[in-house]
Amino acid sequence: MDRHMDRQDRNENEEHFDEPSLEDFLPNEEDKIVKARQMKRQSVIRKFITAILVIALLISLNQVWPRVINFSSIKFLQKSSELSKQDDIKEYKEAVVTIQDQYTKGTGFNISETGLIVTNKHVVEDMHPITVIFPNGEWKTADIISVETDIDLAFLKIKGEQLPYMSLSEPDAWQVQDHIYVIGNPLFHNQIVNEGNILQGSEKNGVIRLSAPIYKGNSGSPVISSETGKVIGVVYAKSMTEDVGYAIPIEQVLEKLSNK
Repeated sequence: MDRHMDRQDRNENEEHFDEPSLEDFLPNEEDKIVKARQMKRQSVIRKFITAILVIALLISLNQVWPRVINFSSIKFLQKSSELSKQDDIKEYKEAVVTIQDQYTKGTGFNISETGLIVTNKHVVEDMHPITVIFPNGEWKTADIISVETDIDLAFLKIKGEQLPYMSLSEPDAWQVQDHIYVIGNPLFHNQIVNEGNILQGSEKNGVIRLSAPIYKGNSGSPVISSETGKVIGVVYAKSMTEDVGYAIPIEQVLEKLSNK
């Protein structure tokens, strides 16, 4: 009798632990609802992350592009195109060079047939090697022969013969309200010409204020008298509060040259 009961108990246990059917492993309606909710939640999260990234990108572009593309620059490009048709401007341009390495660029100008370049100290102080490129595509490696920290001036030497050059003005040959040209390499452009007037100047403190448009890359540009065609200053900065530029007067440049 005991054996019979043991067999009966085993049969009941076997019936209680029947192997689940295949249908138990297939998704039911509840599983589909849960999965749909999960997919919807993941989609919302992806959209949220994408929106955050887009906002961050727009903020970044809003900060960067005004520095790269200044829409007011369209006007000075148009003005440069007009001025560049003048024969005297064409001649001046031949001596205005691009100074660059693989990271940065600035402006300079040649003042000797054998190659003596004037620019700013801050243009070349971190450059290596220093390459000077003329508008005709000719390029030369330059060496710094003098740096004038007190007035942000630098003189570079290149090897050459019969190079186009600009003449420097005599001292005290300019005055406030004189009309001037500035030729340089602002922003991503080269050989840009603009005009303006001398707003204020003094050879003693080394500052000339200009109304001509000045942008990043104009550092080292020559300030040229429209009357004499000679260089009366070297651009070195732009005001952060006013639409004016600053230049080193020619008297300061001549003084440093006389000591060479």
